[in-house]
Amino acid sequence: MKKLLYVLDDGMRKFTYEWVEGMRRSIQQAQEDIELFIVRADTYAGFSPRHNRGECNIYRLPDYRDFDGILLDISNAFQNEANEYAVRGVNYAIEAARASGKPVISMANAFDGCHYVGIDNYAAMTSVIRHLHEVMGLTDFWFAMGPAGNSENQTRTRALKDYCISHALPCEEGRFHAESFAVESGVHAFEYLHRSGSLPQAVICANDEIAWGVCRAAKAAGYSVPGDFNVTGFDNLEMSAYLSPSMTTVDQKRWNMGKACIDAMLGIWRGEDVPKVIYTPTELVLRETTGHVDTYQDNNNEYVSAVLQRDARTSEFRYKLNELQYQLPDCESIREICQALSKCLATLDCKGIRLVLDQKLFETGKMIDLNTSTQEPALPMEGYSDSMELVYSWTNGQKANLNRKKVGRTLPTDTSDQAGEIHLFVPLHFKEYTVGYLEIRNCPEVMRLRSVSTIVNALTQGLRTYFNRRDMRYVNRMLSGLSMTDNLTGLYNRLGYHNLGHRLFNEVSNKGGHIGILFIDMDRLKEINDTLGHASGDHAICCVANALKHDLPQGSIPVRFGGDEFLALLPVEDQEAMEAVIERIQAALPAEAEKAGIAYVPEISVGHVITDPSSSHTIDEYVESADNLMYQQKRKKHA
Repeated sequence: MKKLLYVLDDGMRKFTYEWVEGMRRSIQQAQEDIELFIVRADTYAGFSPRHNRGECNIYRLPDYRDFDGILLDISNAFQNEANEYAVRGVNYAIEAARASGKPVISMANAFDGCHYVGIDNYAAMTSVIRHLHEVMGLTDFWFAMGPAGNSENQTRTRALKDYCISHALPCEEGRFHAESFAVESGVHAFEYLHRSGSLPQAVICANDEIAWGVCRAAKAAGYSVPGDFNVTGFDNLEMSAYLSPSMTTVDQKRWNMGKACIDAMLGIWRGEDVPKVIYTPTELVLRETTGHVDTYQDNNNEYVSAVLQRDARTSEFRYKLNELQYQLPDCESIREICQALSKCLATLDCKGIRLVLDQKLFETGKMIDLNTSTQEPALPMEGYSDSMELVYSWTNGQKANLNRKKVGRTLPTDTSDQAGEIHLFVPLHFKEYTVGYLEIRNCPEVMRLRSVSTIVNALTQGLRTYFNRRDMRYVNRMLSGLSMTDNLTGLYNRLGYHNLGHRLFNEVSNKGGHIGILFIDMDRLKEINDTLGHASGDHAICCVANALKHDLPQGSIPVRFGGDEFLALLPVEDQEAMEAVIERIQAALPAEAEKAGIAYVPEISVGHVITDPSSSHTIDEYVESADNLMYQQKRKKHA
């Protein structure tokens, strides 16, 4: 099985899906045993540098030497050289790919020492200005370009300057506005042009997004395109044909990019003499922004029908995505978080997900201050640690697996034996602190809908809320106990649980033994307090505490967790023994009530689990599971 690594600097790009889908189709047609591993970061000049630093850590996850070939799709980070973390991250990926000793193909943005697959930007942009000049007779141009550090943009700019110089057309530096490939860049370009006091005959843009920004800003200022001036784009994005006016542009035939990359890599693997530079075809598409009749509109009804059908298929996903964003902050466990995520992705026929997190997150009491960088961080800020663990895995149609497994600091490549599998890896981080990553299997629809960032942001916020809430509970428990024993009942308090319970759990687990964990909550204590007074409520609490003292096995640790909640750690080997202990406690309550001289028998709800020494779960996670089971029993009683 060949393993192909695709390093993607996405930044919400509009044509990533077509490139990946082109790769998938080519792999299937070639009938080659290839798995595609995508590591994706979403960096952008307008994002926080701390965010970009956390995003780019995903490029340090793979061991580039583990793969048979590498594809580099890196353009976005160079939109702003001042964003040092984004640039540093992609430079690491480029150097690691070069040093791997494996064939490397760069897509769209050329890098020394790598094969290049992309369009002939020079010829394509020349075709645009040649048509405007030689066919339409225009001689006065202004240029709204992309990021100065991007090689595609540099080539397109050079083509425009060379043509203008060779045809004695004005092209001084003041006619070039270079910013980014985003719509806002086009808006800023027109605002700058408008302040100059004169309009050219045509504004030539480095891509469709910039061109749309120019048109939008011009309309807002009271100008008409093409009435007052012409506009051209580049890329032939889906929107360009159905804007008003429709956009003259260059069609890159984007599906061909993915196919050309796979074909070139297969040739290299076979030992063929593959050219260092491979150009895919382009076509100048003339539309309304240059005063042409849009012949593409002949297929308008067919296209709109296809769009409507596709939107109908994805409407459920949009609904589930909104539901996911609403649900995640309230999830009380990793299981709940991942189940909500799985339901959302299942609407897109996603094959499965795997969630990997740093084990340090599960160590209670280690508060992570996310608002300061002056302290020693609990989580890494560069790369991944050896304490990474697989905490959740789900395959569509199968039961989820929550057995934790150590995976270490590098990207796992032993994920499947099926050819054509696509594994998308996206980073999870709290600002610049590395938390883990999410793997999404065989779900290119997430890219088509440009929803990866939305899903990951929702998941990150859900995880952050969950871990912060859990750590705050821990702190509150620690502060509530002034000693290791509870004054009212004589049981251990939370501090006693932390000191003695954790020690017992570690000692027994290290010897391969089991511990039973009971989580008990009294029923209707508030009713007793409200009707009979708090003194009667205290008597009821003491009845339950005395039952625990007298009826738990020797060596147990009974704890008053707080209020009417109790916890017990006891040596048991199986469920039968555990249930027998619970029955003894229940049976002891009437006698304890009689001893206390109260006329009612306290009632309790109980949840219990037995620890597994082969599992990596912590004692706090077992307690949380017992707590959840107790509440299930309580809800059944209320029902």
